[in-house]
Amino acid sequence: MITHENNSFHLSGKGFSYVLRIDGNGKPVLDHFGPSIPQGESLDSLIPQPPLPKGRSAILDEKKEPSLALADACNEFSCPFRGDNENPSLVLEKGGATFDFRYASFEIRPAVPLKSLPTPRGGEELVLTLLDQERAAKLELHYFLYEEEGVLGRSIVLENLEGDDLFLKKAMSYQVALENRDYLLETYFGTWAGEFQKEETPVGHMGYFFGSDTGSSGPGRNPFFLLKERKSTRDYGYVYGFQLLYSGSFRAEVQENSFSRIRVTAGVSPLGFSLSLKPGERFESPLGLFTFSDRGSDAVSEAFASFSRGRVLPLSHQDELRPIVYNNWEGTYFDFSEAKLLRLARQAKKLGIELFVLDDGWFGKRFDDTSSLGDYSLCKKKLPHGLRSLSRKIHKMGLQFGLWVEPEAVSPDSDLYRAHPDWAIQDGVHGPVLGRHELLLDLTKEEVRDYLFNELTRVFEEAEVDFVKWDYNRELADVPTTNAFPFRYMLGLYDLLSRIRERFPRLWMENCASGGSRNDLGMLSFFDTCWVSDNTDSFCRSSIQTNMAKGYPQCVFSNHVSNKTSHQMLRKTSLDTKFDVACLGVLGYELNLSELDPIDEAEIKKQIAFYKEHRPLFQFGKIEILEQKEGGRTAVFVSKGEEAATFLFYGVAPTNPGEETLPVGILEDEALYSYDVRREDISFLRFGSLINMVSPVRLKEEGKIVHFLSRRKAMPSEDFSGIAKGKTLRSGGVKLGQQWNANGLSSSTRVLGDFGARIYLLRKEAAD
Repeated sequence: MITHENNSFHLSGKGFSYVLRIDGNGKPVLDHFGPSIPQGESLDSLIPQPPLPKGRSAILDEKKEPSLALADACNEFSCPFRGDNENPSLVLEKGGATFDFRYASFEIRPAVPLKSLPTPRGGEELVLTLLDQERAAKLELHYFLYEEEGVLGRSIVLENLEGDDLFLKKAMSYQVALENRDYLLETYFGTWAGEFQKEETPVGHMGYFFGSDTGSSGPGRNPFFLLKERKSTRDYGYVYGFQLLYSGSFRAEVQENSFSRIRVTAGVSPLGFSLSLKPGERFESPLGLFTFSDRGSDAVSEAFASFSRGRVLPLSHQDELRPIVYNNWEGTYFDFSEAKLLRLARQAKKLGIELFVLDDGWFGKRFDDTSSLGDYSLCKKKLPHGLRSLSRKIHKMGLQFGLWVEPEAVSPDSDLYRAHPDWAIQDGVHGPVLGRHELLLDLTKEEVRDYLFNELTRVFEEAEVDFVKWDYNRELADVPTTNAFPFRYMLGLYDLLSRIRERFPRLWMENCASGGSRNDLGMLSFFDTCWVSDNTDSFCRSSIQTNMAKGYPQCVFSNHVSNKTSHQMLRKTSLDTKFDVACLGVLGYELNLSELDPIDEAEIKKQIAFYKEHRPLFQFGKIEILEQKEGGRTAVFVSKGEEAATFLFYGVAPTNPGEETLPVGILEDEALYSYDVRREDISFLRFGSLINMVSPVRLKEEGKIVHFLSRRKAMPSEDFSGIAKGKTLRSGGVKLGQQWNANGLSSSTRVLGDFGARIYLLRKEAAD
C-alpha cells in the first residue's frame, strides 16, 4: 500500500516499510527503510530533529532552511556541486554541470510499465516529479511497490524540456541511504565455468564499486547482492537484498560516509554511457529492485524467488512444470549426423526424457566454431533431409524438439558477414577484436533486428520448434561511439526478444551466455529457464546453484547430468551424485546415451521416475540454505505442501568423519513426518581391491572381471528411514548413518567418498 500524509509517503510491503518525505528544500529524503510500521501510524517520530550543519557543509538555502545541508540528508537522488559531496547518482550537463531539482508534484497509480525496458507485472506506483527550472529539465522518481512479495522497485525518468541538448553522463536507477549496523556486503563474482562465487566485504569509508563493463551482466559480477548485519544468519538479523532488472553493463556502488551512513546506488554503467537528449526527449533507467528482512537472508531469497516467479517470468509458462531435457552437446559436440541424433532421441525417450535439444552445428558449414554464425541455411551434409524432417521424426517418438541458436553473433567466415560487414560491431578505425572466432551484430540497427526476427521465425516455424536455447558467447568490444552504445545495444536486444516472444508465446526459451554470463532478471523477463554454467561438474555446480538460489528461483535453473568424468574438471563422479545436484531445479541430461552401460541405463530410468514424482517440489519448492561451508558440507532444504527434501553436498571426505544429524528447515513441531533416503547405486569400482574381502576368488582391482560386473551390477546405498515429530527433526534428533571410515560396512554405512551427495525425502503424515 502507498499512502500520502502531509509531506510524507509510506510504502508498505510484506515485512517492510519505506518512508520518504519532501523536506523543507523540496528534496525527497528517506526517513525509514526497515521493519514494518502500521499504516495510519504517525510518522513524525521518524523525522530527524533539525541538526546543526556538520563541519564545512554547504547550506542549500541558508535563509529558508539554515539547518538543512544536502551532505547530511538521506537523499533519494544526488547531483554533484550543490552540497551533496558523496558519490552522485546523477551526473548531467546542460550549459553547466550543476543541477537543482525540486519537488513539483506526485501521483499514486497502478504501475505503468517502462516503455523500452522489461518491467514486472502489476504493482502500485508512486511518481515524484521534480523540476530544475533554470536548466529546463524534469526528473521523475518512480517507485514500484509489489506489496505481496515485499519488493520495491526504483527507476528514474529524465526529460529535456527545452533549449540546448541535455547530456547524461551517469544515471543510476536508485539511491538508498542506510545507517550502518556493522554491515557486510555479500556479492557474487566469477568467471566462465566458475560463476556465482560468494564474497563478503565489510562496508567502509573507501567505498566498494563493482559491476560489469563487458556488455552483459556477468559473470564477473552479478547485479544481485546483499547488505547484511555481521551477526545475521539465514533466519536472524537485518538483511537488505538488491537486484537490477537489466542485462547489460552495470555499476553498483556502496560507500559509508564519515557519519556512519551508507549510500547504495546501482544502474547502467557510466563507462560508454554519454547520452544526448534533445528538447522533448526522455530517458528511462532500468528498474532497480530491493527488499528487506529482519529475519535473516532466507526471507530475502524467498521474497525475490516468489517475486520472480509471479511477476517477472513469462506468463506463457509461469507455473508450468519444466520438461526434462536431453541436449546432445557434450555427447557429440559438432560430430553428429541425422542417424546419430535419432539414435540418441530413441534412447532418450526410452529413459523417460521429454525434450530433445539439438545444439550447435546444424547450420551452414558449422563443423567447428570458426564459421557460419549468422547464416540460417541448413548443414546438408549432417542433416540431408532437413530440420523439419528431423523434428517430425522426433515428435513422432513422443518427444518435444528444441534448437540451439546464437543470434547476436556473426562469423567473419559467413555469407551474412560477406554481404553485410557493416552489420557487425566495429569501431571503424582498428581491426575487429574476435571472441570465440566471432563478432557481434549491431542490434542498435533496425535492419539487423528485422533480419534476425525474420530468419529465426522462418527456422522456428519450419522446424516446428518447441524449445530454443539462445546463446551469447563473447564480450562486447569495438564500441563505435560513446553515445550510450552498450545501453542502446541492450534496448535493441530487448526489442528483438519482445518480438520473438509475441510471435511464439508458447515456445520454451532458455537463456544462455557461455553458461551463466547473463543470468539476471532482465533476461528472465523473456526466458523460462537459464543455463546456470558451462561447468557440469557436480561439486562445482552445487556451489554455483546454491549461491544463485539466494537471488533467483530454482525453477529457472537448467541443470544437466553429464558424463561421469567432467569435461571441465576431469573429476570422476557417479551419475547418482550428478543427479542429486542437478535435480534441484530443472533436470536435463548431456552425455552420449548410446554408450550407457546396462546399469547406467537402469540408474537413469530410476532417476527420471523419481524426479517426475517430486518435480513440483524440486522446481517450485521454498528453499532454505541450512549450511554452507566452502570445501565442506552444504545443506539445502526445500519444501512445498506436505512434502520436503534435504540435499546434502560434500567436499573432500574427512579421514575420521564425525556423527551427523539430518538437517531440516521449517516443519510443524507436533506433526509427524516420515523420512527416507533416495537409494543409490554404488559401483564395485569404488572399493578397489577391498572387493576381495567378500569375493570367493581373487580379483584384480582394475581387472576385466570387476569392470564387467560393474557395468551390470552395483551395491545399494545405505538404508535410512523412519518417522519422527517435526520438533524432534528440527532439534537434531535423527542421526544419519556413519560415513565410510575404513572400519567395515553395514546396511547403514554411507559410502560418499569425495564430492558425494544425498537426497533425503520427508512427508507429513496424516493425523490420526
